[in-house]
Amino acid sequence: MAAESSRPADEDSLPPAIWVGAALVVATLGALTRPFEWAATGVVVIAAGVVLVYAVRRPSEPISPGPRLRNGLLLWTLLLLAVSGWELFALSRQESWTVPDQSHPTLSTLLDPALEQGPGRWAGWLIWLAAGWRLLR
Repeated sequence: MAAESSRPADEDSLPPAIWVGAALVVATLGALTRPFEWAATGVVVIAAGVVLVYAVRRPSEPISPGPRLRNGLLLWTLLLLAVSGWELFALSRQESWTVPDQSHPTLSTLLDPALEQGPGRWAGWLIWLAAGWRLLR
């Protein structure tokens, strides 16, 4: 048992090529789905579930509290609250939650022209996966 606790944190992780390949597969599957449909939601839930299991099982280094951690936490919290507030305000002003309203656009409505189809949609999925991976690391 003592030998297990002395292993480096990266010993249990998969090679980067596996993660890149998985990201390309998820991005391709996601790009092939229609926006706001159950298939797209399924791809997101499955990808998030796999990464969540990885994050929970992976040993982590202790984080020492300090001003950098507090400032980062404050910044991310404010950003999350601002984006969530915008989304909730825009959704509450729409006549229907399932039909986008240009007078009160959500982030999805604003990004839809670039992410609606083709290479832009695939690139959007890759960017979303890369941002999630960055936050996980």
